[in-house]
Amino acid sequence: MIEKRGPLSGITVVDLTQFLSGPLSTMILADLGAEVIKIERPDRPKASGPFLNGERIYDLSIQRSKKSITLNLKAEKDKRVLMKLIRQADILVENFKPGTMERMGFGYDVVSSINPRIIHMAISGFGYTGPYRERGALDMVIQGMSGLMSLSGEPDGRPMRCGTSISDVVSGLYAFGAMAAALYDREKTGNGQFIDVAMLDATFSCLENAVINTCITGKNPTRVGNSHPTSVPFGTFPVLDGEIIITCSRDAAFYDLCRALNREDMIDDPRFSKAEARRQNRAQLTEEISRITSQYTLDECEKMLEKFDVPNGRINTMTMICADPQIAAREMIVEAEHPVAGKYRMAGNPIKFSQYPLTQYGPAPTLGQHTRQVLTEYLHMPQAEIDDLLAGHQPLCK
Repeated sequence: MIEKRGPLSGITVVDLTQFLSGPLSTMILADLGAEVIKIERPDRPKASGPFLNGERIYDLSIQRSKKSITLNLKAEKDKRVLMKLIRQADILVENFKPGTMERMGFGYDVVSSINPRIIHMAISGFGYTGPYRERGALDMVIQGMSGLMSLSGEPDGRPMRCGTSISDVVSGLYAFGAMAAALYDREKTGNGQFIDVAMLDATFSCLENAVINTCITGKNPTRVGNSHPTSVPFGTFPVLDGEIIITCSRDAAFYDLCRALNREDMIDDPRFSKAEARRQNRAQLTEEISRITSQYTLDECEKMLEKFDVPNGRINTMTMICADPQIAAREMIVEAEHPVAGKYRMAGNPIKFSQYPLTQYGPAPTLGQHTRQVLTEYLHMPQAEIDDLLAGHQPLCK
């Protein structure tokens, strides 16, 4: 068993989450040393693969370093066990539709009455207020409804979702930050609180200047593909063996680009010398730069641009970035050994603490792996009582 160390060591989390936003937030808590007790159904359905030795790969990372116990929350004796865990916990995390916890008998009014210090994190699609509060939602639904998809894709193409479940991810990150802030607030006040994080809110808040521009102009932004609505040049440019990214948000960066490409004449060209002029003459400037970059390889172009500190980068495939020396140097590929799946590698925690230089990663648990341990160590339940509880789970698993 890994001894938990980190800035959140000593914090106990009861985790009722599913899908991605909730499990991601509790995974970060576990990475930082919290004891995360994952509550799972005894008859947890086997979701879609891929699998590694029968274990779902999707779960191997987001459930890492957690303890899994099984409870049938339709049975009263199992509910009593959950209530005892909540009584001792610091944080309760769930991502059900609003009203679900209340119907189960675990609404904030109930849990705070038995544990006034509890921090109840509730992640949902649309939050606990507003006309959509009772609607369920998954990532792509939120990407579309938030406006994000309307901004993604080529100018004349269809709206596109991001290549990752970004609405789930940003919601999980906001939830993690909110829980950390609530822990600090509890140090000052002695009280826990209820936190309401909506996926729609979280995604909408990440749309940058699209929101303020729309509010001011009353017009919809147009999709710009890999370019930028105001910064020029900004995008991908052809090279002999692929494409390179070049981004120049300010005049000084553009002038450095001109020097790197040996085209200092463009610095004084009235079509390109200032940011607004470049925006008005985007097509001409893109053509000029492309004519030059297409004569060089990616390595050659990268070397030229780096010499003048021009912001640039290559478009890595996943196999390329997973083998990148910078990723290795930052210890962003980490390893764990699972009792069933065996050794596997995954993305590490990007947060680096000077006082805790080594993040410890435990494998994702098997279903109910820690039930006896948690009920014995946390609740001091007699083994006969645990046996009786687990006996009630068997029919559910058949």
